[in-house]
Amino acid sequence: MRGAQVRSEYQGQHHFEVVWTFRVERYDAFGNRISVVPVEMRGLTFEGSLNDGDRVRAHGRMKSGTLRVARLENLTTGASVRAKGVPKAVLIIAYIMIAAIVAFIAWGFHGLFFDVPEPPPGFPSDWGGPA
Repeated sequence: MRGAQVRSEYQGQHHFEVVWTFRVERYDAFGNRISVVPVEMRGLTFEGSLNDGDRVRAHGRMKSGTLRVARLENLTTGASVRAKGVPKAVLIIAYIMIAAIVAFIAWGFHGLFFDVPEPPPGFPSDWGGPA
């Protein structure tokens, strides 16, 4: 791993994402360098560390010539390095809140358009309107 750089990219007014970029040099069985692969990791925070010269194993998908990974293994230290996003519990709570709001709005519209109001107390039941 070589050429590590860290930057922050703003996504909206108050949300930012940390981006790690570096190069991984691939070698054949004889120790000859066969290619250099640019790698990018994105997340709110990172768990683990990398240093220039560390040997890493990474799996991800190629996008525009860059390998995008969320997790990699640092073979030099034996540590796992991963980009962390929004915790799943927070996402679940947000989805539940959105579903509750949508259900409340749907219930309100249903009541507004489909429920027939009861006559007020003391209203004559035989009233047929003006004659």
